[in-house]
Amino acid sequence: MAFKVTEVFGYSVEDNSPEAIASRTEKKCPFQPAGTRCTKVKKSEPLGVCMFGDSHLGTPVCPVRFNQKDKIFVDVAKAAFGSGRKIAVRPELRILRKENGKKAGKVDYIIAALDEQGKPTDFCALEVQAVYVSGNSYYPMFREFLATGIPPREQRGMDWLSSRKRLIYQLNLKVPVFRRWGKKFFVAVDKQFFNALPTMRRVTDIENSEVTWVVYDFKRRDEGARFSISPPEFYCTEWNDVEVALREGAPPSKQDILEDVYAAMKRKKSPILPIEI
Repeated sequence: MAFKVTEVFGYSVEDNSPEAIASRTEKKCPFQPAGTRCTKVKKSEPLGVCMFGDSHLGTPVCPVRFNQKDKIFVDVAKAAFGSGRKIAVRPELRILRKENGKKAGKVDYIIAALDEQGKPTDFCALEVQAVYVSGNSYYPMFREFLATGIPPREQRGMDWLSSRKRLIYQLNLKVPVFRRWGKKFFVAVDKQFFNALPTMRRVTDIENSEVTWVVYDFKRRDEGARFSISPPEFYCTEWNDVEVALREGAPPSKQDILEDVYAAMKRKKSPILPIEI
């Protein structure tokens, strides 16, 4: 599936309002605290592409895009702790310690529930996975858009496989730690990426979930409007099922291995030969 650049610095590429033009000029990120500049790729010349998609549907290529009005943190906290609580969000916390004393395994967000005195009493983890784009750098089309204001027409494929590889590597590092602690682990993705993942067995409810997927879509609900994040869909899974599903490819049967070896012994060109031991 091929998509075009659809959102830059928080505004649709079809939006020529004064607010959208100011955002492109100032290179601000509207999904971070007010006045924060985009720092994607590099601070001096940020690659301010938030999403690829079409006129009405977007897929985030930047994880910060999920932070629209802190909705993602509220959604996850309500699912983890219930309503009527105060929370604190701690970004980029490293949870593993290497032999040299340095820490690794950086979790995107720790969401802590606070007591009446404002002290943390419980916590959960939130990992956010955006999607990689196939092909060469899309800096050229991004720069051309900023210079001309003409929406990019070049299409790119979404690299679902590389995105999946990145995600399973991160989850392999972190989920076992939170699983051992008995703490909930959430993974936020957009619906198109989630639909591209292998099927995972769904468990009944969040209390029995070891990896809870928080699935959003991003759409323009009205012509001329900005893209907005949908209410979440929670998909509850067990870690073992996730680990097997996200592994690249399904393993063969033992009989498949034996038949492959025998076929290699019988082939006419460069057969493998038996060895006496």
